[in-house]
Amino acid sequence: MEHQTPAQGEQQNTNQDALARLTSPPTPKISDTIEPARSTTDVQSTNGQSSFNDTYAPSSNSYKKAPDVKTAEFNNDDDTEDGIDWKPGFREQFPWLGFSGFVVMLIATSAAVAFLATSNKERVRDWPFTRFPIQPNVLVNIANQFQNLGLITFVTQGLAIAWWRRAMRGSSLSTLHRNHAYSYSFYSIITSGRHFNIVALAALMTKFAVIDSTLFQKATKTIVTQQVDYKNVTMTGWMETKWPAHVGGVPGETGAIKTVDTAWARVINAYNGKIANGKVHDIPGNNATFFDCPFRQECSGKFKALGFSFDCNTTDRDVNYGLQQQTQFGGVESSYPLWNIDFTPSWATDSKPYASIDMNMLYVDSHMGSSEHDCPGTLTQRTCSIRPAMVEYPVTVMVPSEEELKGGNIVTHVKFFSDNMSHPIGEPLLSSQIDELRFLEHTDLPERFNETSTIGALAYILTNLYASSANLTYRDDWDIDLRGSQAQTLFYADMSSEHSHRCYYDIDRPGLDDPLIELLRKINTLSFVSALYLRGQPQTAVSARAALGMESQAALSSVTGIVEEYSTDFGYVGGALAATLTTILLVLPVYWGFWKLGRKVTLGPLEIANAFNAPIIRPDNVRGHHADFDHVLNEVGKRRVRYGQLRDAPPGTMGIAEPDAVEKPRWRESSRFTAKQQGIVGVGVGAAIGGVAAGALGDR
Repeated sequence: MEHQTPAQGEQQNTNQDALARLTSPPTPKISDTIEPARSTTDVQSTNGQSSFNDTYAPSSNSYKKAPDVKTAEFNNDDDTEDGIDWKPGFREQFPWLGFSGFVVMLIATSAAVAFLATSNKERVRDWPFTRFPIQPNVLVNIANQFQNLGLITFVTQGLAIAWWRRAMRGSSLSTLHRNHAYSYSFYSIITSGRHFNIVALAALMTKFAVIDSTLFQKATKTIVTQQVDYKNVTMTGWMETKWPAHVGGVPGETGAIKTVDTAWARVINAYNGKIANGKVHDIPGNNATFFDCPFRQECSGKFKALGFSFDCNTTDRDVNYGLQQQTQFGGVESSYPLWNIDFTPSWATDSKPYASIDMNMLYVDSHMGSSEHDCPGTLTQRTCSIRPAMVEYPVTVMVPSEEELKGGNIVTHVKFFSDNMSHPIGEPLLSSQIDELRFLEHTDLPERFNETSTIGALAYILTNLYASSANLTYRDDWDIDLRGSQAQTLFYADMSSEHSHRCYYDIDRPGLDDPLIELLRKINTLSFVSALYLRGQPQTAVSARAALGMESQAALSSVTGIVEEYSTDFGYVGGALAATLTTILLVLPVYWGFWKLGRKVTLGPLEIANAFNAPIIRPDNVRGHHADFDHVLNEVGKRRVRYGQLRDAPPGTMGIAEPDAVEKPRWRESSRFTAKQQGIVGVGVGAAIGGVAAGALGDR
């Protein structure tokens, strides 16, 4: 050791006294007669030489240790009080804060699962409320934030319990330091190596909370699908329900109807131009017939409108035109009926106070027999009385998107029947309507011959549209004579070059119902179009229709269509729940032994420093020294401290003390290297020397 002069020794003692005064605890109260503990003076290093701390260690007169609580006296009647609060026990030390974090985790996780489960297959626009829709991943994210908050609380108190339990069992300072570092440093966890323990594992769980959050977010998505009858809307339709009398059909000189008026001409134009695939095209905007069906949806409801009732009789018999022709005398031209439709008004009389339409229908379904002259078949005759009536239609309004409507290339389609049932050829018609149309009541029209009449207009229009005939003829060979478009759609050649000697025509084809049903569908189409156009509703703005006496009705309609809905993948939900459960199970071990602690503990730096008997934290009241640290903090919390260069201490002596005893540190750099720094410098110097040597040898 280097020899000191008397002046240097005196200066060293002065510095030691100043440092001791800065780090000494507050003076005990007069009421507490505390006997100071015996001090330790010079602490020598193991090699017999004094270190820096050895040199400047405070003397026993200036650095006072913590009071010896065994000799402490209090101004109360309990002479046995030692000033320590320590109450171990399961109930006394139950970790309520950590338990509350655990409960928050459970509630938040349950909420996330509930959001995902209840939103599954729900419409985007209607979940959770139609007036306040919100995406489930937003709610799940909020639940995840609370879940993470609960997890942090749950883990934090567990780490504190584990740290203090480790200290109670005895541990090295390095182990305590590592366990404390795990609570805030992810780097400390992943670099712990062989020191990795349950404390590090529990702390790691807070960093991997993103796993279950990600899985919960991944569990929900939006898909486009079709939902059937998923809600109801009230749809408004402008349709006539009562047939007018004595309008439409204009008679000629003979009394027969020769033409129709403007209203019926409008109906015929709509029938020819507004029908496609059995559906009526509605006009967009304020001239539409149906309102209040959402865009891109189908609305189905029941509407009353103009219609007909059908009262039909059926007869049939077997025929074989090939064999029948062979019985004729040679050279005689023969004609055999294959198809016939005609309409005749049945005017009101004194005995029948209403007018109606009589429809006669005949058709033959035949096929090739055992020889070229064998054509067996069935001839069916139908006679129907068609009466004007009020009918309930199963209306389905198919609305495109708003953009498509504005573009004008796609229109709203209206279907007014349901053709889900098949009708075999020749099957009798036993009801007054078909295709789920429901007959409500007749509309009696007392119209007579040679009068302007609705019945006359209807018979005139039906005749022009559907009256037709087809006859099989034979002179030198078989031939067919057709009249009207209806016959041409049924009796046609199977090939471009027709086979000779054909005496049969099979009209019972796949996808077609009985010819009577097909014809009655067309007649129902005419009545439905008449209900829409007879009074001119599509030519009148909706705001002006009521004033003109046009009828409207509201119908509760179910909505079906393409919608966006939420879809939950419960596989991801299960993965998130498994991750959450794993997290809880890996954190629970750090709570083991909490009942052995005697007070509530945290990992606060001041609380830990207090456990190490740091003088500046020591309270004046010895009784509260080892109570819950909140009690200690209430007493010492207002003390002002500062970190920096200690005044009246050797340069480089840093510490936390009263602000007056600390000054701002000056920049300084030690001339000594650490072992690591020395190694780096040595490598650098060696590399430099090697480079110089290599350059010198290279020049040679």
